[in-house]
Amino acid sequence: MSEFRMLQRTFFFPVLLLAAAILASITATVNAATESSSTHGIAWKDWTIAAFDLAKTQDKIILVNVGMEGCAACERMERLTYADPAVIQLINEHFIPIAVDSEARPDIGERYSDWAWPATIFLAPDTTQVLAVRGNRVPRNFIPILEDLIKKQVAGALEPDPKSPYSAPPQPQETELTLIRDSVRKQLDRSLNKHYGGWSSNGIGGEQSGSRLRHLYLRAHMYNDNDLLATALKSSAGYIANLDPVWGGVYSHSFPAGLENIPAKFARIRAIPEKRISAQSNAIVGFAIAYQLNGDERYVQAMRQMHTFMTDWFMAPDGTFYTNQRAEPPNLPEGMESGDYWALATDHERRKYGTPPIDQAVYTDKNGEAIAAYVRAWEAFGDDVYLQVAVRAANTLLQKRSDAAGWIVQAAATRDMNGYQRLRPLDDKPRPFLNAQAWFGRGLLALYRATGDAQWLQQAISVGDATLLALEDKKLGGFYATSVDETASIIAPRKSLEANGAAAQFFYDLWVYSKQDRFAAVPERTLRAVAQPSIIRREGKITGELAMALEKVTASYVEFSVVGESTLPAAQALYKAGQQAYHPRKLLHFEEPGRYPARKNPAMYICNPDMCSVPIEDPAQVNTQAAAFRGPAQG
Repeated sequence: MSEFRMLQRTFFFPVLLLAAAILASITATVNAATESSSTHGIAWKDWTIAAFDLAKTQDKIILVNVGMEGCAACERMERLTYADPAVIQLINEHFIPIAVDSEARPDIGERYSDWAWPATIFLAPDTTQVLAVRGNRVPRNFIPILEDLIKKQVAGALEPDPKSPYSAPPQPQETELTLIRDSVRKQLDRSLNKHYGGWSSNGIGGEQSGSRLRHLYLRAHMYNDNDLLATALKSSAGYIANLDPVWGGVYSHSFPAGLENIPAKFARIRAIPEKRISAQSNAIVGFAIAYQLNGDERYVQAMRQMHTFMTDWFMAPDGTFYTNQRAEPPNLPEGMESGDYWALATDHERRKYGTPPIDQAVYTDKNGEAIAAYVRAWEAFGDDVYLQVAVRAANTLLQKRSDAAGWIVQAAATRDMNGYQRLRPLDDKPRPFLNAQAWFGRGLLALYRATGDAQWLQQAISVGDATLLALEDKKLGGFYATSVDETASIIAPRKSLEANGAAAQFFYDLWVYSKQDRFAAVPERTLRAVAQPSIIRREGKITGELAMALEKVTASYVEFSVVGESTLPAAQALYKAGQQAYHPRKLLHFEEPGRYPARKNPAMYICNPDMCSVPIEDPAQVNTQAAAFRGPAQG
């Protein structure tokens, strides 16, 4: 036992008596909280080294309040708990309170995502995590938590939280990637709901289900597995059931038909009425893949409803996308639940109570997801407006958010935000975030696949080079969630498992498309840097991006190369056939003669590391030849 611990135990009981007396004084002070304390509210600070230094200097516990706009539970806690005079008094006197928007700061949001939103994290003055509280707490059950922490600190009884977030692993993994891949597959399959689809026993949808659904479709295709395909199609159909029939758009979480014990306020609409852009992007991809596979016209109509919502409600004047819509309108009458409001069957009935506010911040990572999703919609449904939407959003972000170093800024304040009362300040300081670079880079490569226009590839190369320079761990591999700053000296920097999975996919595709050797080793090096078994187990089903990256690296690419002058009608016909072909590992582009011989007529070559197709000159033969490349490469 350390000397410190022996001293702590020796003096624990006398100090505890003192703590009880202090706590009684605190309680009396709180009961007499003045109107002034309520008016001024909690003195929230930003996540900066200054805030942490202040906590250490004043020997105060740090309270980190992490959440997002459009989160109904976050709104309730802000309205009921953080506005309560007793809560305000306790926090302002005994804590250093820090507020973080999880979308403007995706590095911090990911760090504390295990506790959902709102997440309330308590750190000792030296920044050791001592407690994390999941979800909304009302004053009557939040005040005892605060008082208990104050008492423990006075008594020297604060203990490290064993569930604290992991930091960057100290060594890369040496295990065969196929073994890690198989382990992740099994982990995801344990939560797969084969009856309803999705990865939950009580709902369909969710912000993180998109990568899992793509992974399910990929495996079904590679192994010609009809059972996996049937479950994937159920998941896509679940998004249809999740559509708002009045305004379009999907709710972020819904309950399948036949499920018992639905909370009463959600029973009428069978959904938690929050709309977030990730859920919309996931649904679009789910509709597109399902339609390519079965031609069900329901998906055409569902996509139209989705597009109506995205353009009417989530599209900024410059063509980028907003991120969240709150669950409640401003004039919700007393006694009406948010579920009752969303169950109203007409636009007129809803607008009597106003419309739920939309957070008009624009986040680059979420727009990258939406761009890639709209490209998939164009490939599946053939409506040019979907591609035009993706192109416009990408061009706007390139024009407005390109840093001189080549990376893309995550968030920026806009005029559209005037009058919107945010739950947390928008942190729009320009700094590189891995989420933004990986997802926007993937959006750029999706546009390159769709158009064959080399400008998109060049922009993706620029983002890739900037990401390597700003965020890669040059010694161990993998990417930090953001650039290492002064807070890294007290809170260990983190390499997010899922963000690194997204980055590995981006760099894998970038290497195949660009043929640049500097990108070749990045995907595997990235995966080995983060794929620690303990971290994978902890993340549970939130491992879809990692799973997709492992499949890409172990199964290898399937490259569709059209060789010949790209302006020739014959070359364009081959390219269009490649766009329409369903192949989850497809990387499609025009290519100059060199690797493949120049022929009299344009030709397509479909290749993986093991073999190539015969030269294809007839677009009708593209699907037939592509079928030979379903399984993983053996090389």
